[in-house]
Amino acid sequence: MSLIEKISDVLDKICGVIIVIMLALMVIFTTAQIIARTWFTSLSWAEEITRYLLIWSTFLGATCVYRHSGNIAITFVQDLMPKNVNKGMKVFVHAVCLVLFAVLFYFGIIYCNKQSRTAVAIPIKMKYIYSCLPISMVILAFHALTLLLETVKGEVKG
Repeated sequence: MSLIEKISDVLDKICGVIIVIMLALMVIFTTAQIIARTWFTSLSWAEEITRYLLIWSTFLGATCVYRHSGNIAITFVQDLMPKNVNKGMKVFVHAVCLVLFAVLFYFGIIYCNKQSRTAVAIPIKMKYIYSCLPISMVILAFHALTLLLETVKGEVKG
């Protein structure tokens, strides 16, 4: 197993743990919001934190789904092709994804650097909220490189 594959696997495990924690926090904050709204007054910060946790868990979740080839795909044309053409198509797709992730990382950094405002109910700069885009693109790039290498070597698991 190459260093890139090891890094990809570690990133995948870390993202999985972070996602579980974020989902648990979303349940806790939403439950607290319901209880507070029922008996007291609304928690001004709960909805906003839950929204930002959902955004982060969505982007990090995309990295886990991509690593395990869990994306929905229509492969009937690819399945009709000979094995070497099929392999070439998979390599091409992962290479295109790698380029896409690099472009999104670049523009994600630019976008984050332009953010100077603070969230409404919580004292967090929006650039930290939006940083999920470049962070997830780096992770996705590692996964794309890993899947590309695994496909070339013929070791694809999914």
